[in-house]
Amino acid sequence: MRTRFYLTALLLRVVVGCQSDTDDGVELGSVLTDTHSDESVSPSSDLTEHGVDADMGYSQSPECKPISPVVRETARLTVFPQSATLRDIHGRDVVFRGINAGGRSKWSPFVPFMIEPNEDLVTFRRKARAYFSLLPYWGLDSVRLVFSWEAFEPKPLEIDEVYLDRYVAMIDSAWEHGVSVIVDIHQDIYSSPFCGDGFPPWTLPPQQQGPPQHDCRRWFMKYLFDADVRAAFDRFWSDETGVRTAFARMWTQLATRVGGHPGVLAFEILNEPGWGTNNDVEAFKATVLRQFYEEITDVLRKVEPDILVIYGGVGMDAVNPSAGHYPPARDNVMYGPHVYDAGLLAGGAWTGGEPAEMLSSLSAFQMSTHIPVMIGEFGVTDKAPGADKWLELMMDGIDTHRFSATLWEYSHNEELWNHEDLSVVDADGTERIVLDTYVRPWLRAVSGKLPRFSWSTEHGGTASWIADGGVTEIVFPPRLFPSGPQQLRISGEGVCHTWDPQRPELRVTALPDTLVTVHFHSIP
Repeated sequence: MRTRFYLTALLLRVVVGCQSDTDDGVELGSVLTDTHSDESVSPSSDLTEHGVDADMGYSQSPECKPISPVVRETARLTVFPQSATLRDIHGRDVVFRGINAGGRSKWSPFVPFMIEPNEDLVTFRRKARAYFSLLPYWGLDSVRLVFSWEAFEPKPLEIDEVYLDRYVAMIDSAWEHGVSVIVDIHQDIYSSPFCGDGFPPWTLPPQQQGPPQHDCRRWFMKYLFDADVRAAFDRFWSDETGVRTAFARMWTQLATRVGGHPGVLAFEILNEPGWGTNNDVEAFKATVLRQFYEEITDVLRKVEPDILVIYGGVGMDAVNPSAGHYPPARDNVMYGPHVYDAGLLAGGAWTGGEPAEMLSSLSAFQMSTHIPVMIGEFGVTDKAPGADKWLELMMDGIDTHRFSATLWEYSHNEELWNHEDLSVVDADGTERIVLDTYVRPWLRAVSGKLPRFSWSTEHGGTASWIADGGVTEIVFPPRLFPSGPQQLRISGEGVCHTWDPQRPELRVTALPDTLVTVHFHSIP
């Protein structure tokens, strides 16, 4: 009961170069050379369409040969439990950084950008390519792509192939731009007749299968106080009407269709599930929810044995620093909690609460369970007072703890879902100021151990790691670094580097067991 009281209080608050071992470093940014690229590498992104000079490169000492791009034949990553990290096929320590797509995908036509009624697939693909083309420009390499069960199966056992073809086309378009996809089965307060999204209305009793709604400012209160919403989740967890069985069947069909796509990074089982009438939320998570995640992970592994599976907590965990974390007893899983400031989520001012406590708790969980963490959702209402400071603190913590992360959200919203206004662009695609904080350099892939990274617009950035001889990648978003990293200094024995504006990344190699340090700025 105390947990429920705490959560209610929180909700009510919402309502209101190459060199020898030397300290001199490598100075870049003065001499232009040809860009080193590998045209056979796929996927790729043409950043010239966003005003980036793709022919800009930097000088390289003659002792070093150009470092070729590391080919990404697949987006797949694997959990390395010894260090609670994700590893790519080259054995590198990898994190991903991306965005959710997004709020506009929660109701018809269930995609994050505007399309015409009955739009053909060729035109849809063109719009999808344009939509995803901005992510590399912002320095992002992943997308949490909302999938709607309501859109997929509007009637029992009846699949909407048009929706499924569009979803696959979005995966194709993202991967063409080097963006990997998390398939996110999304829901909020169960279903659209409740002012939510996700579960098809046919899973409800006939008298509750009303028209869809998305104009409820206090929709989230229904998790606690709406008897119909709570009863719907009770029926789901008990499977008394077969909805849980139908959910597993839906996942099997979807995994069969998209699981073999090279651009699919992970499957995320279910967004922010409700706990029904179980007033002990922590006990619900430790038993019912954990068992459900194990069950669906087994379903997914029958289709894709090696797929990374992401699971999360309930929605209220996002504003509750003391929330418990209960991992399923399965291998190759990743935890995807959400983190929000109650005021900034509701459109008001920052409450003043810093995210450090919650992020530190998640870091401790990561190290004690050997399960890597992705901050699956975090975001701010457009122009909310204090939003930039809170988001800067979030990003600093994400870098410090080396979390993967996907910001909520990126949609062309001609109308808002339940008055939420967290997109990074306006309806016409014009960028919003939140990108000034979210877009920043980051240490994507480390060939070595003990990675460290920090960044500030005032002092620049620093990356360090103990090399193992392979290729390490630092992402420099062209939106912030149109001419690449400036005042770049690199130290370490046998260090070589290649700046590649097409990807856009700095690739660094060094002799094994070498401490490598990189310093840089965004302006000359």
